[in-house]
Amino acid sequence: KMAGDLYVQTYVKTYGLEAASFRLTGIYGSRQFGGEDHGWVANFSIRAVMERALTIFGTGKQVRDILFAEDAAAAFQAFYETRAAGVYNIGGGWSHAISLIECIDVIRRICGKEIDVRFEPDRYGDLRYFVCQTAKAAQYLHWKPSVLPEEGIARLIAWIEQERDLFRIP
Repeated sequence: KMAGDLYVQTYVKTYGLEAASFRLTGIYGSRQFGGEDHGWVANFSIRAVMERALTIFGTGKQVRDILFAEDAAAAFQAFYETRAAGVYNIGGGWSHAISLIECIDVIRRICGKEIDVRFEPDRYGDLRYFVCQTAKAAQYLHWKPSVLPEEGIARLIAWIEQERDLFRIP
């Protein structure tokens, strides 16, 4: 990832390209089939709707910065419109920071049912806390996320419920 950032910076400086490298955080949204590592918000939501147990590695107090896919797409559009070359953190920032347990609570409220949560030991290398600093994207791209976690998760769950057949285990 860092090599990609450096190549973009080098080509911008050397050739004057209108290019950017985006460091994207935990993206989630409709039409996502999430896994435990990537797409965990969708994974949790699918498991909750389909009444399957979900697993948390560690305490569940790990904090993540989540970003609704629509907001990620808006960041790309903002770059297209501004052509402000650079390397940008594209994430939800402080207003979109949520712990795994808090996310499960949001899902529980939206679904209106209990969720079977199982805990496993920490996994080596898992971050305990990550929140993206998005001030540069706000300043140069005039972009900031607009879909707060509660709204985005509700939209994701509505899609899952509408498409339940996609998630049935044969």
